[in-house]
Amino acid sequence: MRSDTINRRKNMLPVRIPQISPIGLISLLYALSLYIFYRQGFISGLTFSGAAVAVVVVVALFHGIIRFGLNQRFHEPSLMLPQLMTSLLIMLGVAYLERSTQVALVPFVLIAFSFSIFRLSTASLILLSIGCMAAYLGIILVRAQAEGYHFGFRADMAQWFVLALTLPGMIIVGKQIQNMRQLLRATRYQLEHYEEKSVRDELTGLYNRRQLQSELEQAKLQADSCDIPFTICLIDIDRFKEINDNNGHLVGDTILKEFARVARDSIRDTDVLGRYGGDEFMQILPDTDVKGAVMHAERLRVYAHFLDFQKILAQKHISLSIGVAQYRHGEKITDLISRADSALYQAKQLGRNRVEWIND
Repeated sequence: MRSDTINRRKNMLPVRIPQISPIGLISLLYALSLYIFYRQGFISGLTFSGAAVAVVVVVALFHGIIRFGLNQRFHEPSLMLPQLMTSLLIMLGVAYLERSTQVALVPFVLIAFSFSIFRLSTASLILLSIGCMAAYLGIILVRAQAEGYHFGFRADMAQWFVLALTLPGMIIVGKQIQNMRQLLRATRYQLEHYEEKSVRDELTGLYNRRQLQSELEQAKLQADSCDIPFTICLIDIDRFKEINDNNGHLVGDTILKEFARVARDSIRDTDVLGRYGGDEFMQILPDTDVKGAVMHAERLRVYAHFLDFQKILAQKHISLSIGVAQYRHGEKITDLISRADSALYQAKQLGRNRVEWIND
């Protein structure tokens, strides 16, 4: 049912922040790539060992902070900015020590930024990307001064330009995706809001007639397939038209809303209550026979009688006439409602303020 779906969405538990973040995972993968460089003889064992130890220590540090909940003290609990900065510093440091690792620097920097786009502000990303590009350019220029401006320098600058062109573009695209996600989230919220309103009566907040019809079909299906009985109660506020004519529609609306509140508070979680039309309400009681439904209807009738309307009504109280009918296996919903309506008519004919039912 639509209302149950909406409630399940609202009651979903928030997703916990993973203890090993995507940035930590990227750092570990970067360390694994350095191992491949080391095994192929492109970097020294000292560089690989130092970088690997730094990555493991940093990942373990952030893992511990998140594991013990210390990250909750910060404005951004995922600690994305310090994690990204630390990861970039390690990558840039290795690139300074070993030129051959620059081929891995560009893709890993882009991947690291891609995971940060949805967590960091645009200003933070721009400043961080400028700092990263400036540090990378500084590494290239310092190395060029020591080694000369030969082919290696031109290759380094080509890599730098590739990163300088792709990083801002990726941030722009990422932010557009983030804006789309926010728009979709807002649209989904609005759809859920309108979906909830479409099944509710605007005045009382109870289910409307259309939703009651849907709930009846569901109850019928369950009764026919699982042999689970259900009973309905048609509830009518006695002489409500006279109340409206003598006191005005605002008074009538107040009575309807107050009765709806009491009726809603008196039902079980499994019961369904709705406004069937005008001053008539319907209650669907699953897994309940006529005897149980009559007991519940009598209780509701007493609750309604003790509502105090002395400030707006001359008679101070209202009364209910209620018709009860239990579903018969295989019968049409219209026939069930007709039997309940007949019982309600009988209650009115016998003097109102009473509960009547149709025997099976």
